[in-house]
Amino acid sequence: MSASLSEAARLELVGDHVTLVEFSTLHMMDPAYRDWLRDPDVVRTLNLPRYLMCPVTDAEIDSYCEQIIASPNDLFLAIHYEDLFAGTIKAGRIDSYAGHADIGIMIGRKELWGRGLATDAIATLCTHLFNDVGLRRLTAGSMATNPGMVRVFEKLGFRREGVFRQQDRISDTEYCDHIHLGCLRDEFAPRGAGGRG
Repeated sequence: MSASLSEAARLELVGDHVTLVEFSTLHMMDPAYRDWLRDPDVVRTLNLPRYLMCPVTDAEIDSYCEQIIASPNDLFLAIHYEDLFAGTIKAGRIDSYAGHADIGIMIGRKELWGRGLATDAIATLCTHLFNDVGLRRLTAGSMATNPGMVRVFEKLGFRREGVFRQQDRISDTEYCDHIHLGCLRDEFAPRGAGGRG
């Protein structure tokens, strides 16, 4: 059974093309979600090398999801496009005192890559975090092997703040740089979300 927008959700954020709802047990149990976490094409850009070496188990998925759903410092959302559960987005390590959080995203449905869903989902979440939650700074990271994701963040006003050289492992013998990006509230450019990403 595929997770649908009809399930009760406490938080719903509506973007131009996507709707973000709180990630639930229904999403966690969706076979598509589990398949994404075992798909090398999807996992390769998430900086989860262990998932590439040995497929993640159902128990590990359940444990991760239950932990993050219960966390008071993380906001874990499902991305819906039309009637499809398309991916996830997270505001992690939310620090209300210092006013910052870190953004992470996964578009699991490969047939939807390149349609602007990531740009719209990130813009929608950032708008909520800056305007409704009152955060002042957001960060994100991307493997250098995923330049499209770096462009998405930069289009929305994020700036490159550092490069961690050869930080991320991509094979038994290869490593790549990790690009760290940050965005202050007055730098955020949601109007930059109009293109594809």
